[in-house]
Amino acid sequence: MTKEGTFTGVDGAELFYRIIEPLTAPKATVIIIHGHGDHSGGLHNISFSLVNEGYIVYTFDLRGHGKSSGKRGFIKSWDEYRGDLHEFRKLVSKKQPGLPLYFIGHSMGGVIALEYAIDFSSGIAGVIAISPAISYEVTRFERLGITIMGKLKPDLSINKSRKFQLMMKNSAMAAKFYSDSLRHNTITPGLGRGLIQGVSRVLNKAPLITMPFLLQYGLRDKITPPTKLGSFFKHVSSKDKQLIEYPAAKHRPFDGAGKEQFLSDMITWLDQQVEKIQKDKIQAG
Repeated sequence: MTKEGTFTGVDGAELFYRIIEPLTAPKATVIIIHGHGDHSGGLHNISFSLVNEGYIVYTFDLRGHGKSSGKRGFIKSWDEYRGDLHEFRKLVSKKQPGLPLYFIGHSMGGVIALEYAIDFSSGIAGVIAISPAISYEVTRFERLGITIMGKLKPDLSINKSRKFQLMMKNSAMAAKFYSDSLRHNTITPGLGRGLIQGVSRVLNKAPLITMPFLLQYGLRDKITPPTKLGSFFKHVSSKDKQLIEYPAAKHRPFDGAGKEQFLSDMITWLDQQVEKIQKDKIQAG
């Protein structure tokens, strides 16, 4: 069963969210965070696969995305994303007290999830990052331009190329993306500056990621270089970490051919984590 609503983010932003409930008592709670230009409904393959396996899913549209308020593709600072997630987590914790809580983030959503979890790890049972956008490579001149424009005209709308074929192997799925009115291809200097800040924080604090961690990505990813993701994984200090690569997959390994293996791996990891928590409770009791 799916429920929808809105909650108030930082600075009074009205943000859309949805809850997808399993038919049985949930094993754990999962918060899913989408990437740039996407929306909460865009990760339905993940959401419904988890629900079918007994997880309750909470997901929301980032400000400036989907059905949420805000100028498309614009933030004043990275802390708006961080603050919105914090408010959403409080809402989720009130509705689902006592259940293990996991974060799943895709692309920019992976950066948001990781950056938040590093500083607010208490109560988070684990994080799954899918093709996180941790490589925001710009020249010194481009970085200077983003910094200057981020101060002079942070809300300047720039339409980037909508090359959805770079994200997935399935051309039919890419065509479906083009027709989705809730998706957009707008970026602003404010978002560019914020993302650079968020990525920098995640990379610099990677050794502070000590919770259970799963990293999944495609080796044909043309948006976030797989070599960068592999290097990032090595710097994560968690003693309970796992990396799974998908040779034929692109930036969205949960869509198109091969998605079944990807989703199976994700659910297996979550089931194993929940089982560990249950065993620890029995031993402690």
